[in-house]
Amino acid sequence: MTQKSMARRLRLPQSKTLALTLILFSSVFLTACEQLIMLQMNNQTLTETKVKGDKLYLMGIINSKSYAQLKAVISNNPQVKTLVLTVMPGSIDDETNLQMCHYVRQQGLSTYLRSDSVIASGAVDLFMSGVDREMESGAKLGVHSWGDGFKEALDYPRSALEHKPYRDFYLAMVGSEDFYWYTLEAAKADDIHWMSEEEIFTYPVLTQPIKAHQNHDPIFSEQEQMREEVLSDS
Repeated sequence: MTQKSMARRLRLPQSKTLALTLILFSSVFLTACEQLIMLQMNNQTLTETKVKGDKLYLMGIINSKSYAQLKAVISNNPQVKTLVLTVMPGSIDDETNLQMCHYVRQQGLSTYLRSDSVIASGAVDLFMSGVDREMESGAKLGVHSWGDGFKEALDYPRSALEHKPYRDFYLAMVGSEDFYWYTLEAAKADDIHWMSEEEIFTYPVLTQPIKAHQNHDPIFSEQEQMREEVLSDS
């Protein structure tokens, strides 16, 4: 996994730590300090999980541990049918994120966004891996381009190998590359675009109409704080 591919799918609140900002915006040539920060983050459990009935609730950042973590939870809870993404700013390990996405589809799992859900960047990929994808009014989906320290994604021709993992992913998930190209045009790599309902309807984001807004109690203790941090950093 190169820094180029790792950096492209993460949108984190800069107030979390300076370390996360360094990882997001550093070039492909990492300093020794940045490499240490990255290794430390990938050695921590950054994705929180909680099972309630046939739903698995997720919160946090996707890193190198997240795929094995998800598989273990599903193995121990075979009744789970739906992943509910609460607050997920993105991924620091693209390879793991795509493995998770393909696993979710292979298991026939659905994905769901509550009215208080906020997902961005690589977490949007995870949402798109659901066989059925539903959301309540009020949920936030944030998309952006990627950069590798030298170029923005759209500086590469559409046929470039840099695009291939994502082109293949969206072809497999929704039968079209259109949504991928839309995300690249929606915002620069260091910015974020929160999709409107009209935009959500334009692309195959959902498999069902948007559901009515509902009031929910937080599932995780830091959910509301993390949600505010992600939104306030926009």
